[in-house]
Amino acid sequence: MEPDPVEPEVGAFPVTTIITRRVRVGSEKSFETWLHGISEAAARFPGHGSVTILRPRSGDRTYTIILQFDVEKNLRAWLDSDVRRGWVERSKPLTEGEEHKDLVTGLEHWFTPPGGRETRGPSEWKMVLLTILAVFPTINVLEFLLGPVLQRVHHVVGVLIITVCLTLLLSYVLMPTLTRLAYKWLYPREPR
Repeated sequence: MEPDPVEPEVGAFPVTTIITRRVRVGSEKSFETWLHGISEAAARFPGHGSVTILRPRSGDRTYTIILQFDVEKNLRAWLDSDVRRGWVERSKPLTEGEEHKDLVTGLEHWFTPPGGRETRGPSEWKMVLLTILAVFPTINVLEFLLGPVLQRVHHVVGVLIITVCLTLLLSYVLMPTLTRLAYKWLYPREPR
């Protein structure tokens, strides 16, 4: 049974959990089917925002699942649910060891290494550069698209509109996508 949704507070940021699972050799196809099923189950829970799956690099068998909900209470409802427990139990023959979960809140999830694979985060200059690459074109596109609206409102209201749109786009679309696309650059494989 799915719990009642919790309304996010004004100004609340989404919460993210990063889960890593190491798949047994030969169980990759079954694990992909399991991933599809648990992702659909999570999507039916209140406050579900997105799920991103980072598949293993060549030579590795560790999957990273990035799950985002609107508020921590809704995320916890999913994590502690009997539905999820059942799915996790079904994954045990397909995986090695226990799952590893990290919970992050706020905007820091943009640059949190999945599952703590790396000992430290990316270089500051890489975080700054990726953020500029997301913010600069987005502000220009928003100003172009919202120009007629912005001209009719007070300057402070216009800045607020741009800020809200930019923050939502960065949190839900741009930074998750850019971080995923630039993952190998942000977190280069450490020498063995």
